[in-house]
Amino acid sequence: MPTFRSQMPSSVNLKLLFDRSEPVLESVNDVKFTLLLTVALVVLVIFLFLRNVSATMIPSLAVPISVIGTFAAMKLLGYTLDNLSLMALTLSVGFVVDDAIVVLENVVRHMELGKDRWTAAFDGAKEIGFTVISMTVSLAAVFIPVLLWRASLGGCFTNSQPPS
Repeated sequence: MPTFRSQMPSSVNLKLLFDRSEPVLESVNDVKFTLLLTVALVVLVIFLFLRNVSATMIPSLAVPISVIGTFAAMKLLGYTLDNLSLMALTLSVGFVVDDAIVVLENVVRHMELGKDRWTAAFDGAKEIGFTVISMTVSLAAVFIPVLLWRASLGGCFTNSQPPS
């Protein structure tokens, strides 16, 4: 705004009527809080039920790594944060946590049967890999109408960079 005002003639009055950044900043803060609360609750619940520190570390690392990967992909593709991408981020963290817990519980079950960690991880993941993939695909399918609605508005499949 100050740059625009300095370039305008003095007879022109430049006034901000509506700042669209405020709701987006509020949404970003809400998503930060939700993600931190999610990680804290997931770690607490897993530790309380499994009573295994190394098993607790898996989901506590899976969420931040997936969020960092998401932001890296968004940066590479030139996307910016808006309310829809924040909603998608929050939902996808739920998917990651859900899948990590399901796999983790099965691996711990195999370890309790006396298998070593490597064999338990391999057998547990092999045993429920298809189930986790089908759960993720079916959950993602629920949001296809939102994706199509967003595409009809324009902007879902395009990035924020102006055409060159």
